[in-house]
Amino acid sequence: MQVQKKVESKLLGRQYIELSIDGKAGKLTRKEAISSLAKELGVGEDTIGLIRLEEQSGRSSVLGKFYVYGTKDAKGRLHPRYLDERSLSKEEREKLKQERKKAKTPAPAPEAKK
Repeated sequence: MQVQKKVESKLLGRQYIELSIDGKAGKLTRKEAISSLAKELGVGEDTIGLIRLEEQSGRSSVLGKFYVYGTKDAKGRLHPRYLDERSLSKEEREKLKQERKKAKTPAPAPEAKK
């Protein structure tokens, strides 16, 4: 794992990191990429937001783009939620969709007494 680019944004309280992971093309999952970066930097996985994993044809390396936030709250405020949903398993995504449907449907109004 080699860091290609590391830029710090003090205004937003996050770091932009691009890194190259050799020999993992087609084998690396989003969760594995986040956990390996967390080990490398010594931060919690809940403060890392994966932007994208790029594979190039003819190469066995993967280019990962990440945001590393200072706190979990900062990630919750700034990081797009749909990017986090991509790293969930199918079952977790379905469960999240069902919870959102329940939250959207209004509860039946109580009947007025006559």
